[in-house]
Amino acid sequence: MSNTFSFKRFTMLFKKHTLEHGKTYLLSSAVLAGLLFISLGFISYINHGDLQPGSQGVIFVIFLLFAGSIFTSLIFAELGDKKKAVPVLTLPASHLEKYLIGWVYSFIIYQLVYIGLFYAVDGIVLSISNTAPSGKLQLVNLLDDNSKFYYVFTIYALFNALTLCGAIWFEKLHFIKTAFLFFIFVLVLTLINQPVLQAIIGRDIFKGVLFENLRFDDGGHYRSIEPGFDAPVVHFIITMLISVLVWGCAYFKLREKEV
Repeated sequence: MSNTFSFKRFTMLFKKHTLEHGKTYLLSSAVLAGLLFISLGFISYINHGDLQPGSQGVIFVIFLLFAGSIFTSLIFAELGDKKKAVPVLTLPASHLEKYLIGWVYSFIIYQLVYIGLFYAVDGIVLSISNTAPSGKLQLVNLLDDNSKFYYVFTIYALFNALTLCGAIWFEKLHFIKTAFLFFIFVLVLTLINQPVLQAIIGRDIFKGVLFENLRFDDGGHYRSIEPGFDAPVVHFIITMLISVLVWGCAYFKLREKEV
């Protein structure tokens, strides 16, 4: 039997984790469903029953990222308490198996459960809203190329990786510390992005987003440079590469944990 990964051992660990935390996860799912119902119901109410797919999509994105990040930050919460960390770290399972349990629950299972909950709640709210005279309303299509709400799944991969790494790295206040460092990084990147681009091309820039079109003033003439590649594909590849890298860092940080 491999000391790194054993499917039988992983299955037993998965079952143990599910039995120990199943009730908490079910209760959390019920709370999440309630918050979704209140949010969707409120938007429907203030718009006289008119709950458009765009509004549904915005709620989907907000709750997927925010609730998912909070859930992920609690996956390895035991490591922050020395008394609780002892049984976790001395459990006869490899670090990879322990890490994969957290990853599977926070990334795969959470998204599947969340999508099911969202559409169930959204369907109930729409069934009530459709009794209004505003006409027949439709469920949001997450795969629609016009709204492109499916991009959020790539963003969630990055959020999951960062939060999972923070949950293992920090002993206390995992979510707050991780979110603080993330926003500081985004703020610094935003502040230096335009000056760096202006220094590179020697022009005043109107807009400069990474791997997007570049707009600048060229002697009183407006110029726009389009990227010579498919920007969304590049965004996806880079985001996923960063996510995989951070997931890897989280795993190796977990390996360093000792009783």
